[in-house]
This record gives sequence, structure tokens and C-alpha cells, in this order.
Amino acid sequence: MGWAEKEMVEGYRDGLDPSQPEPSGNRSRSYRHGFTNGRDDRANKPRASAEILRLDAEAAIIADERA
Repeated sequence: MGWAEKEMVEGYRDGLDPSQPEPSGNRSRSYRHGFTNGRDDRANKPRASAEILRLDAEAAIIADERA
């Protein structure tokens, strides 16, 4: 697992915690994607289909790795 994937997992875990504030732009795209997914799962309300979310995750990882 690369650093961007680890960021995404960390963001997801933080997103499940209601005491965590929304991440700002100083966090990676991967972290923010994971955070939003954690929030979605906590609320049991996905914001898009699984296919779209997978594509968004891949795009976030690629963008972070190129930065």
C-alpha cells in the first residue's frame, strides 16, 4: 500500500469519528476522499455509486502521487 492509499484509509477512519472536523485543503485529496467516504458510511448515505466512488478514489491517488 502506497502513501496515498494510507492517507485515504486514515481519512476514512477520521470520517467515521463524529468529533473530527472537516479536513481543509492542507490535507491530500486521498485523505479528503477517504474522510468523505467515512462520513457517508456513518450516515449510511453514499453520495454516488460504488463505481463512481472507485473512479474518484483512483483519480485522487493519481493526483496525489503526481504532486
